[in-house]
Amino acid sequence: MVVTDLHLHGWGWREEAVLDALIEASRRADVAVVLGDTYDQATPSLELVERMLKPLDLPKLGVLGNHEHWATGRFPLQEGIAALEAAGVRLLLNEAVELKRVRFGGIDWYEDEAGLARSYLSRVGEADVLLSHTPDIAGLSPRARVVLAGHTHGGQVCLPLLGPLWVPSRYGTRFASGLFRLGESYLYVSRGLGESVLPVRINCRRELPLIHL
Repeated sequence: MVVTDLHLHGWGWREEAVLDALIEASRRADVAVVLGDTYDQATPSLELVERMLKPLDLPKLGVLGNHEHWATGRFPLQEGIAALEAAGVRLLLNEAVELKRVRFGGIDWYEDEAGLARSYLSRVGEADVLLSHTPDIAGLSPRARVVLAGHTHGGQVCLPLLGPLWVPSRYGTRFASGLFRLGESYLYVSRGLGESVLPVRINCRRELPLIHL
């Protein structure tokens, strides 16, 4: 179960609906992967992280996104990490673990610095499933059979025939959302479950993927 880009900005009907969907989907999943941007600068309290993720009764692996790093003026990074860990998320910060005979690797946010990303990937080594907040890691040919990413929100605003107007990626709209073949590997990019700035989506619904490997 791929959980990404929650951008928790409060607690109301939307968050209750998301939590209900997470709990229902978790009953059909063996593991949840949390791909970053769970909270951001506009999150009122890190308690919301635990409120959203702790009820999920299955193993949870995760990585950090850009917004956890960018929100350090409001929430020191160690406090954010502690909140995710209190919710039961095992963060993979440039490391790998084996779970259910699958080797999961995870890399930290790297501010689009290719050299730093290569260093992170070298620490992870070869993985069956690689967790990365951004799909741009695809450009560095990671040694993974499957790469799971978020970050793009699918573009949020997509026009008929034209697709997304803009995607936060050095590759433009190429990896906006969906499944891609990368040589011998696969990349899946989720549209995510929230929005960081404007709570607007046009022709780009939120997504909670269940991926069968």
